[in-house]
Parts: sequence; C-alpha cells; structure tokens
Amino acid sequence: MGNRAGLDALVAELLAGELAAKIGLRTPDFAILEIPKIETADPFISVEAGPAFFSRWEQAQSLSPNSKLLANLRHPSDVARLVVFDTWIRNKDRFAEEANGGILNYDNILFNADKRKTQLLVIDHSHAFAETSLEAEINDEWATEQRVYGLFNEFVSIITRADLKSAIEDLCAITAGDINEICASPPPQWGFTAPLANRLANLLIARARLMRDWMPSAAFAQLELDLSGKEA
Repeated sequence: MGNRAGLDALVAELLAGELAAKIGLRTPDFAILEIPKIETADPFISVEAGPAFFSRWEQAQSLSPNSKLLANLRHPSDVARLVVFDTWIRNKDRFAEEANGGILNYDNILFNADKRKTQLLVIDHSHAFAETSLEAEINDEWATEQRVYGLFNEFVSIITRADLKSAIEDLCAITAGDINEICASPPPQWGFTAPLANRLANLLIARARLMRDWMPSAAFAQLELDLSGKEA
C-alpha cells in the first residue's frame, strides 16, 4: 500500500492471478503478506504497513517482435487462452490496438523453460478491469463492451477458432461461487468493498457468457485470418 498506482492495482493483481489459474493460465506464485512500514530513499515512494502483494521472481524470457519462443510452446492453445483471458478482464495493459491507446507491452508475457519446450507465464495485471478506478468503471456497461484485448501480431499464426471457443467455454464453466469467492478475497484495507466485489463478480459471469456470441468473429476479423484455414 502506498504505491503510485494506488490500492486498485493491488486488487487487480490479486483478482487477475486467481482468475488466471481458474482458466488454466500460469502466473508466478503469489501471496498476500502483512508487512511493516518501510522507509525508502525516494521521497516519492512510500511503503505503508499492511497487507502487500508479493510475486515470486522467475527466471524467464520475455516476448519480443517475431519471437521464436512461441513456436516452441508445449501448449500452443495457451495463446488463445491468454487472448480470451485478457478480453474477459479487459486488460489493456498488455496489448491494445493503436485505435485503443496503442499499448504494446512484450514484457508482460514470459516464457519458462519446460525441458525442451517453453511454458507461457503471464505477469503484471495492475491495470486490468479498469483504466481509471474500479469504483468508476465497474458498471453495467462493463460486461457488454465488445473489444478484443491481447492480440499481439505474433499470435496470428498460432490462434485457432477451436482453441478460442474452448477457452471461452472454460470461462463459462467457472462456477459463480468460485468467482464470488475470488472477488471477495482482497484484504479490506485495500478498499474493495463487498458491494463492488459482488458487482464485479456478476459482471464477470455475464461477460463470459456474452463473449460466446461475439468474440470468435471479432478476434478473427481483427487478425484478418483465413477462417476456413484455422478451423482445425
């Protein structure tokens, strides 16, 4: 607490990490631990006492333009799963088209060595769910926005329609109880109230179901792929 991005960043990191696990994406191990106030040498950085979000450091390589790491993934379907996940939580911080802010953050996608293959590892969700504040943006329109997030150009040759649909169905299979439990998990010191947690949980459930109808077509139109060649 006291970080420049505010308390919402802590809430977003925790919720995204827990939701990613439910859809089968891997993040670094993380935990919430109580810490004392820490004095820093930078007058613009403060570390307040209370619950803090900790994430394990990983020895991994980040994505880069025309990266060869993607071709060596043990589970290529994780790429479609990541696009579905970013779209579900409206995570503009990893990738967004120029028309939507021009975000291109390769450092938020990592690759761990997995014997002779690589494994996808996703990090940094501090600006998922909302660009300004959770209180301001978690409203009825949150679930209905039809914008695809996370479509790096490097994903074009990997994503298939079947993988995309499978990932969306996995979203819809997450129980309402699990989503409600996750949304209620942030420490109260982070200011994420019970009414806001309930609202976000309901919107996540609704958004997953709505994505069944619009996302496959929207994603493939955005990638300008030959759909008939990507059905398998």
